[in-house]
Amino acid sequence: MGAPIGGVSAAAQNAMRAPLNIVPPAMQEAIGRPTGRAIGRNAKSDKLAPRVAARQSKRAVRAVAAAPGSETGIVQVGQLGALQDAPIGLESGYGSNLWRGARLAFISGQMARLPRYLSLAALRDAELTLHRSTTAAPVGTVDGGSWYAARLNRFLALGDTASVVQLEALTGAVSADPYAARAIVLAHLGNGAGEAACGIAAPKRGTRGYADTLPFFMQLLVYCQLRAGEFEKAGLTLQLNEKSLGEDRFYRELAFLMVAQTQPIFGTADDVAAAKAAETEPPLVVPSVLTPMQLALLQLAGYGITEALDQLPPYFMQSLAEDYAQPPTTQLGAALAAVRHGSMTAERFSQLSQLTDLTSFQAPAEAEADPASEIATAALPPPDAVFLAQRLLEVDAQPITDQPRALAGALAQAQARGLWRDMVLLLDDRLQNVTLSAANVAHGTADNFPADAPLEPVAPLAPAADFAHPFSDAVRAALLPALQVLKMTQKTQTQTQVQVEAEEKTTAEALAFAPSALALRLVQFGDAPQTLGDLIASLPGDEIFGGTPDEIIEPINEPENLGTAENEPTDMRSPPIADWQAFEAQYAAAPAPLRAYLTRELAIYEGLGFTIPAAFSVAAQDGALDADALRIQKLADNKWVGDLLLALVDLYGEENSATLENAELVALLGYLRAAELDAVAAALAEEILLDAAGRLSLVAPSAFIMPPVAAFGDASSPNILAAPGALSVQP
Repeated sequence: MGAPIGGVSAAAQNAMRAPLNIVPPAMQEAIGRPTGRAIGRNAKSDKLAPRVAARQSKRAVRAVAAAPGSETGIVQVGQLGALQDAPIGLESGYGSNLWRGARLAFISGQMARLPRYLSLAALRDAELTLHRSTTAAPVGTVDGGSWYAARLNRFLALGDTASVVQLEALTGAVSADPYAARAIVLAHLGNGAGEAACGIAAPKRGTRGYADTLPFFMQLLVYCQLRAGEFEKAGLTLQLNEKSLGEDRFYRELAFLMVAQTQPIFGTADDVAAAKAAETEPPLVVPSVLTPMQLALLQLAGYGITEALDQLPPYFMQSLAEDYAQPPTTQLGAALAAVRHGSMTAERFSQLSQLTDLTSFQAPAEAEADPASEIATAALPPPDAVFLAQRLLEVDAQPITDQPRALAGALAQAQARGLWRDMVLLLDDRLQNVTLSAANVAHGTADNFPADAPLEPVAPLAPAADFAHPFSDAVRAALLPALQVLKMTQKTQTQTQVQVEAEEKTTAEALAFAPSALALRLVQFGDAPQTLGDLIASLPGDEIFGGTPDEIIEPINEPENLGTAENEPTDMRSPPIADWQAFEAQYAAAPAPLRAYLTRELAIYEGLGFTIPAAFSVAAQDGALDADALRIQKLADNKWVGDLLLALVDLYGEENSATLENAELVALLGYLRAAELDAVAAALAEEILLDAAGRLSLVAPSAFIMPPVAAFGDASSPNILAAPGALSVQP
């Protein structure tokens, strides 16, 4: 008996001491082979007692390679079970201390409860950057998961499958963390990469989280066997592992039908009752809320999903969008969601619009001939995604000379349904390619907007009625905010300076009309202010001052001339509005749409820290903060970035640029600035201002056009729009 026991003990001891290599092959090549001294150290560690080796394997963290965007230049991969505690990320993001003051048990639970669909793109991008940041885990432990898996699951909830796959390529986490492995499988399924999902091995028995994830990986095994056409293996797996497959009766019944290669019949609860009364085989009832594996199996069976998309996992949108077995509403709806998530391009949505059969959504000929007919009245409006696809097809059907008017009309119709920003993003290349030649400038201000005419809100725009000429100023005004949105979205892309200058030149030349002061503030909003050194360096030296630039710059760079005790550069931002008396007169005379826009603009300036007269302040003046505001303000003041961003997503995640009140906007921008997240605050302010400008440009387009009298310098015009000199431009 002694020898076998000794042999088993030695084998167990060797297994415990054996290093578990979780570093992907690509990173192993980058690391290179260990040196002799490193081999010696590893050999020395083999002599440790099993318990000592096990304790070290759980807490030891070692540097293995350089990380893209890492502040330290090192990816630290934890050994064995400590992977989730290592500072792993895809970019430097918000720094290594962003979870200072946070507790893991609270953070992971909060992340699971956050909204999935964030309408504010800047807020969504800020949260994605938070989870992509290279940083250590919050303090503490959590049961039923790991910190690493919590990050992956939040990526999935936001529809960002790309970050999940990138982190897997960086860490090789599937072999060490079953919770992370499950998230990686879901990311592949959501991308429509079934083969990659089936390449993920099930966790080994005894691994932390094995019992919790066993039903999922057992269902995955059945799915992969059916996908490969191994029906006998799938049937045997179903019979032998009924308990391990969990309590998902619908999944088992559908899988058994697919094993028998029988076409499944689906129905409702009433159909089931009727079948039981007739003693026939009852149909399958698709659950109202589908699990990921149920959805994957239904796709494999060729079933057309008719459930509401907001009840489906966000990370499955790309897979559904590329599934031509789905009905048009599902396929295009999923494609629209994927565009919003950033996992699908606008060009691909346009292609799907052309490939998808939309004939069932076209109005009958009788309804088109008589819009007041009963057929037209009874027709239901198409879903949002179908509506947007129809507008794209209508724009493409117009001749090139009529493209500007068609684009403006599409934007107007989309705004009526609250889809203006979606329409802008989908019209991306069409808006970029539109050219308004200088020869058509004469069709603008002088004919359509006389100086003596007061600016009043007009009726909802229709392409044929209000955009009579394809190059009218109304068309130009409608396109201006849209082009600015595209310019903003391109700021985050890697571009050369030549590309940026070319795009700015194209935008300026494409809309060749005389802009109002309001339009100038909008176009130049967010431009980086010049620093003091840049301003001085741009000045001519000998010609004006009679000295060299060095003689001028040197004394100004001395600490006592910098303007603050901390030797920080002086704030070179010009006030957004210089003449408040003139603005007050214009604000008082403004009609409702323009006043709403100007109030929004003031709220943004106040939130960004500009000095606003008390009469124009839109922040809450009661002085009493509720519990949420007090907590968020404390997080912002303490610079606890991680906790703060999650709290802001929790509080404002379901708001959009139209529903967010001005006082809330001031507070939100103030929180971000207090935490030194100025770039996030600027992006959010620009997004909200452009959305407001888009609404105004389609209700009162003349607000963006300088009246003819003011263009000649007559500041006494009764029109509420002043000459460019009356309102200065924010840098």
